[in-house]
Amino acid sequence: MRWNLSKKAKEKILKCNLLPIHESDEEWEMILREAEEEGEDLQGRLTAELEEVKSELFQILPSRFISYVENGQLNQHTLPKSVREDYLQWMRENDKEFEQILDAAYEQTMQAVTSLPATVQEIFAESLHDSTIERIEREGGSLHLYLNTDGGFSTKALIHFIFKKIVSEDSDQPIEIGQWLVYDELQKTNNGYAFRVLFESPEDEWTISMEDMDARYYYRPSLFFRLRDEDKLEETSLTEYTEQLNVDQTYWFITPDVTCTIQSLKDKIILENGKIGYGAKELVVIVGNERFTYDIEECNPIEFIYTDIYEDPYAQANEPVPTEDLEQAALSDELAWQVRAWNTMYRNPRELADIINRILLEIEVTEENEMILSVYTRHFHKEGILTEAVIGKFKTLVE
Repeated sequence: MRWNLSKKAKEKILKCNLLPIHESDEEWEMILREAEEEGEDLQGRLTAELEEVKSELFQILPSRFISYVENGQLNQHTLPKSVREDYLQWMRENDKEFEQILDAAYEQTMQAVTSLPATVQEIFAESLHDSTIERIEREGGSLHLYLNTDGGFSTKALIHFIFKKIVSEDSDQPIEIGQWLVYDELQKTNNGYAFRVLFESPEDEWTISMEDMDARYYYRPSLFFRLRDEDKLEETSLTEYTEQLNVDQTYWFITPDVTCTIQSLKDKIILENGKIGYGAKELVVIVGNERFTYDIEECNPIEFIYTDIYEDPYAQANEPVPTEDLEQAALSDELAWQVRAWNTMYRNPRELADIINRILLEIEVTEENEMILSVYTRHFHKEGILTEAVIGKFKTLVE
């Protein structure tokens, strides 16, 4: 079996990006000017940065760059322009090569997943990148792997993989709770499937082959995200939280140790196959003869509640603002209204071109809004709707 993903390829791309450098004369001029104004020893800092990665650079750099590492010029403004451009091009080529590896792994996964249950297909339709192992259970010849995607890119908050009838499992060390998934690839084999993951913390390459696989997944209620974004999650009690949930939905209480269906949310949480209680500073979950305790100062019990229905926590932000209110909304101090206005313009740039240009000419660029304005202005510039006056005002953002 030939894999696209490998620990070796990941290590290579990391080493190729160990020493980023400023790309243009203009950028160097700005950096040098800022360093002089702030009294910074820029040359000393860059020398220290090069020294820190020098030994690893020697392992990966083409021979034509070695002398510039040895004389300390590679990340300094004194590096000849032709060498700088050559080095940057070498970095870009390696980035492109790794992107092709990721694309091939994705294509392989999309082919393999077509013969698996719909739940597995739905999971792989989104990225597993940046999810972490929350729970590992081995049962006979099967492995149950629970991934928490809170730090990742999936709408599914908790994913439960079931690898059935394991044929082989290979890694430098056993996988462990808290390990961070960065890349993955699924392949169809003659007698089943093989799944490869590249982990961080600790770094590892884990490959498991099995005859079959299945999966379940769960979502967080939209209430969870609303409270988190408003910085109210920690101050909300479990009772206050459950009182605001939709009693007509099905919920689960899932901890790092157990999965329990919630039978009722009225007055208190009643589990179908367990009990919840409280100690002085702990949450107690009892399932059968087993008792699990969780320090409520270290974990929020609200995080244990999941549902099987996806509720878009930002649906309100996608509600369009009436055209006649767009200017007022986009320039207002009311964040929710402002976000809705910019989203409305982002989705309808051509129809709203005149309004967009008026708003952009009026708006003041600040440190707080510069990044988001760069996203919108580049999008509008790509759509070809910006006037020369607006392009001139936002020249540094749209280039």
